Amino acid sequence: MPARALRHVASAAVLGVATALIGTPTVIASSFGGETAVLLVLGLLTVAAVALATGIDRVTGPPDPEPSGSFARGLTLGLMGTGAAALFGLVVVQSDLRSVLPDALLLAAAALPFPFMAALQWPGAVRRGTTLVIVTCVVASVAVWFPGARQGWYDKRVLTEVGTLSRPWVTTVDGYQRQLPQHTGGELIVTPYLPVDGVRGAELQLFRDAATAVEGDPCAAGTTPGALAIETLRSCRQVAAHRWSFTTDASQVLLGQEEDTWVWVAAAPDEPSSLLDTALDGARPMTGDEYDAWLDEVLPEPET
Repeated sequence: MPARALRHVASAAVLGVATALIGTPTVIASSFGGETAVLLVLGLLTVAAVALATGIDRVTGPPDPEPSGSFARGLTLGLMGTGAAALFGLVVVQSDLRSVLPDALLLAAAALPFPFMAALQWPGAVRRGTTLVIVTCVVASVAVWFPGARQGWYDKRVLTEVGTLSRPWVTTVDGYQRQLPQHTGGELIVTPYLPVDGVRGAELQLFRDAATAVEGDPCAAGTTPGALAIETLRSCRQVAAHRWSFTTDASQVLLGQEEDTWVWVAAAPDEPSSLLDTALDGARPMTGDEYDAWLDEVLPEPET
């Protein structure tokens, strides 16, 4: 890069840093005055950047016999640089990047459009090299950003349609066949099991809920957990560490705490208690493949 071009790019970088340093707190302060105040401040910053960029171009810019050439390049540099910095600031606010990246790095990124724009104003190898660097940076940024963004879009869809990102819990019980877990629009997910012999009334249900589903001693609550709370509680006792047994007129329930999750099994009152023990002992979250297959079943087809 020629020495004059290098000075031009360096001067534009200094202008970009100054614009970011002065513009950021000024725009933030003006935001309390509404959109009009923000637009007015951005306009003043742009005018100042154009004036300074024009002066820089006359001293260090590409040789040009036309006096209007410096103004045209300064106008382009000021408008594009300030506009790109403002757009980047909006992305920072919308994405809350300040929580993950230091302010110094964000300010440097906001200033980058100025030296790149200045380099693009030089013909020949400088412009070609700058274009290659920009294209490479854009492709690399998209390659890094897109997988996380796509996962974020998918998670948002799951939260909207299912109500939670938590995986359903499943178990294995001889003589019972698992049905499709039922989401409820929240943390509670119910996995029903039907007897393979088709006996009616012998269904088994596995419930999974967040840690807030039961607080303190479950027996002290005076009700059965979650969706079964409408049933009148007849008895409750602790049968093992982190495990409680409930009975109601309509069902019997075995409740257990697995790490930060409450899981319980419900069955008809005349079913053997060993059935509930077996079901709760084998309870586990769905594997990744099971969870993906379940989401394919419960999520509606995207509109085309």
